[in-house]
Amino acid sequence: MKLPSVAFRPVELSLIPENVSKLPRAQKRIMELLKKGSQNPLSSSKAWSLDFQLSPISFNAASSSPDRLSSLSFEKTTLDPDLFDPAAKARGTGEMIDLPAALGFRSIGYKSETLPGLSELGVSFDDQLGIIPNDQYGRVVNPSEGPAGSLKARHVPGMYCAGWVKRGPTGIIANTMEDAFQSAEVIANDWHSHVVFMRDKTNSPRNGWESLRHEAEQRGCRRVSWQDWKKIDAAEREIGRKKGKKREKFTRIADMLAVLD
Repeated sequence: MKLPSVAFRPVELSLIPENVSKLPRAQKRIMELLKKGSQNPLSSSKAWSLDFQLSPISFNAASSSPDRLSSLSFEKTTLDPDLFDPAAKARGTGEMIDLPAALGFRSIGYKSETLPGLSELGVSFDDQLGIIPNDQYGRVVNPSEGPAGSLKARHVPGMYCAGWVKRGPTGIIANTMEDAFQSAEVIANDWHSHVVFMRDKTNSPRNGWESLRHEAEQRGCRRVSWQDWKKIDAAEREIGRKKGKKREKFTRIADMLAVLD
């Protein structure tokens, strides 16, 4: 916003909530910056903009040179059911626009894919959206018993999700962290509320780790307890302190587990 001699084309005010003070801190800061814009006039030699509600359709070559980019084609979209609804989905309007361009970059994230065996655990997958159906708080639900978020949708015991497989490939690292914190808090609240976390084939409650301990030990899996995690955490903090940092994370599992030996 403060680049010298570079102007920022204002964002349409209809895309910004009237009262940004109620937004989370990160979103509030972004909205305030967009509303403020830059002080440089649009007559500056350089300008940039953030254009929303556009879905890329094609890269178009110049008629005089097929190897050179001439423009980009987009379809205008709208958000249903409401622009400011966190669960809103983009829908194409059929209206197309072309934007002149000499250079183009693709940066659209990735789409999650299902894992073999999920369906056997009672976990469905939305291939179109690339998400696991959930109640927006991270609890995996069975959509056959009601749409996600409805009172009829049944939580699949012990199954939770977070990040892009929960809400789609949107947001930055800070958004993903906040999302993970929310899912973790939901898991903790469910645990303290004595929500059933596991059921067997007869739909009877199971005992979590105790039900898996024998098979895990047979496979040679190493269990990391809460006390073990505290030792790893302390080691990372100590290594970081020596380097003038808050912590230095282990990048190899072998190094991490060596702290416990």
